[in-house]
Amino acid sequence: MTKSAANGTDTGAKADDTVQITENSSTMHFPNKNEVFYNKVQVLNRDLSITMIRLHGERLVKERREKAEKKKLRKIFYDNPDNFEVTDKGKKKPKEQEPDFMAQAKENLKSTDWTAEVQSEDAARRLYRSAVKAGSSDLPPSPPAGLKIMDCLAASGLRSMRYYHEIQNVDLVTINDLETPAINLAENNISQNGVDPTVVRTRVGDGTMLCYESRNGVEAVRPDPRGNTICHPSFPLKGRYDVIDLDPYGSAAPFIDGAVQAVADGGMLNVTCTDMAVLSGNHPETCFAKYRSMPIHKGRYLHELALRILLQSLESQANKYGRHIVPIASFGIDFYIRVFVRVFDSKAEVKKSSLKIGYVYQSLGCPSFHVVPSGTFTGKSYVPSVINNTIGVDGKCAETGKNFKIGGPFWTAPIHDLEVVDEAVKRVENPRDYGQPHDPLPTSKRLHGLLTTVSEELSDCPLYYLLPDLASTCRAQVPPRGTFLAQLEELGYRVSATHKEADAIKTDAPNDVIWDLMRNWVRLNPIAAKRERKGETEPNKGETAGMLILEKEPKFQCEFKVKKNHKLLNRKKATRYPLNPEANWGPKARANVTATMANVEEVSKRKIAEAGLTTSNQDDAKKQK
Repeated sequence: MTKSAANGTDTGAKADDTVQITENSSTMHFPNKNEVFYNKVQVLNRDLSITMIRLHGERLVKERREKAEKKKLRKIFYDNPDNFEVTDKGKKKPKEQEPDFMAQAKENLKSTDWTAEVQSEDAARRLYRSAVKAGSSDLPPSPPAGLKIMDCLAASGLRSMRYYHEIQNVDLVTINDLETPAINLAENNISQNGVDPTVVRTRVGDGTMLCYESRNGVEAVRPDPRGNTICHPSFPLKGRYDVIDLDPYGSAAPFIDGAVQAVADGGMLNVTCTDMAVLSGNHPETCFAKYRSMPIHKGRYLHELALRILLQSLESQANKYGRHIVPIASFGIDFYIRVFVRVFDSKAEVKKSSLKIGYVYQSLGCPSFHVVPSGTFTGKSYVPSVINNTIGVDGKCAETGKNFKIGGPFWTAPIHDLEVVDEAVKRVENPRDYGQPHDPLPTSKRLHGLLTTVSEELSDCPLYYLLPDLASTCRAQVPPRGTFLAQLEELGYRVSATHKEADAIKTDAPNDVIWDLMRNWVRLNPIAAKRERKGETEPNKGETAGMLILEKEPKFQCEFKVKKNHKLLNRKKATRYPLNPEANWGPKARANVTATMANVEEVSKRKIAEAGLTTSNQDDAKKQK
């Protein structure tokens, strides 16, 4: 039986009863049960990852060229004696302040087509590898280093094979999995997908151990129990991985410590977590144990808080080793979260970590919240933050007088690099303009909607409100979202939607301004008598939160008369917040490894018999390979 991951339809049956799944560039052959994990829900995840790794590869080439250009300009400057004078002590001193060589280098290279540069390096790499394999004595120049990618929890290796086919300038893709049957299946699929086995290498082993062994570079990693080496002997490589992909079944927490050490300086970590019940606050004690952070149970902003908790965990683990993270893009998708971060070596930036991590004070009476950083900078040193009356009155909510509960610590700095996200949107909108292999991607329509919504998001304003939640608190009808957001902007505040929640409001406006807007809305749209009677009082609790909020006079008046051509009412066309394409759209059951072993062996024996080979013949063939 064959299946297409792009549309999820059966297209026929195979005689050996295996399942054949085609996903863009790669075709996978699975045993006909749930033996090796595959979930078509994750096609978007893989398409998104390919897009981000392509951009990361271009950025690495750009940064390498800029450093080389800077070095060249610096040499030219210091080799020119006219730029120096000799001091009384006989030392050379520049006549003027040393130029900003990096700024000059960027200016010199600003017109470079980096996509074309990557393609040129990729062509040179393929030519060099072909010459080495042919045993040529006249080898072309060795190309610059390409991407080294680790698929730490690869299962059947579909993600890795797509990386090989659809990302250019790749030197190494490591398919690693703890289960031998999964790797056996991956090797079978490698042979059937035209994959270069000198680039895509398989390994049986614990993903955490692979990360720890890679801390000193891929050359330090020992062979796996089967004797497979990380690099092919004909193409030895050095250095840590440029990209490490963590896509576990559940939490990525056990792998984070090793991953932040194994990735290169400036490399990228792609991390998925599917334990949303934990991150959203249903099991706060488990969340604290895994991520060292307390979520807000039933918090309306749970999806973004989950992202920020994961980013905090990555930052905290990296800080222990003199490293820090820079988020490139962060996504809440379906039943999981996915973040892309770069990891850099910098003890100076590690000292600033307290400015990027903080806590949320959530009112127990209404949706009001306050975000407080862990530390502040005095101009000389970093000191703990001081809580004052800006987050309430006498330690209680200024709107309802209720207590606060505290969530965190979590990442409070920006969660997206909007320059990268904007470039990703262009790539998905016009795939033919960039000459990438196997474009357009299978989920390009949904991917475009996701990236477009993220590109419009305020990434430096932590957390958000839900408009229906604000209206429900006041017992009022829900205002039109576009009108409400546009009114906030006309008051001088920044405002946006979010990529996960269609009814969310992300803004830098304080709580009192949000509630003044709601007071004005209720003034113009009075609460229905039925709603008003229902919300008069609560037994033994006195006045409701809505009554306490609405009995205050607003500090300003507004009529919610927004121009029809306001930009927030006329956004770019994109598929935002799509419905699930089918029922039961969610995670699959964990793979049945025991059944896998039996099924893979059965299929292998059948194919050996069909080929007329004996077991000894097969062993000889493997040795020759």
